[in-house]
Amino acid sequence: MCVAYPARVRAVHDGTAQALVRGREVLVLLLGLAESPAVGDWLLVQSGIALSIMDAGQAAELEQLLDEAGWSAGSLA
Repeated sequence: MCVAYPARVRAVHDGTAQALVRGREVLVLLLGLAESPAVGDWLLVQSGIALSIMDAGQAAELEQLLDEAGWSAGSLA
């Protein structure tokens, strides 16, 4: 099952970002974004690809839904 999840940007590089997903560091491809995110922004990520930039409220709401579904960052490949 593919799940989109929030990730907080820690650093931005050429076409990628280092981000935190529930305390786990991940590499995210930024190819689909119209604008580059800034450090501290939240991204909606699926399969390691950023789908959009989201605000903190949206990220918190999605985190809560993922908690209720029992999803963890350990589920990331």
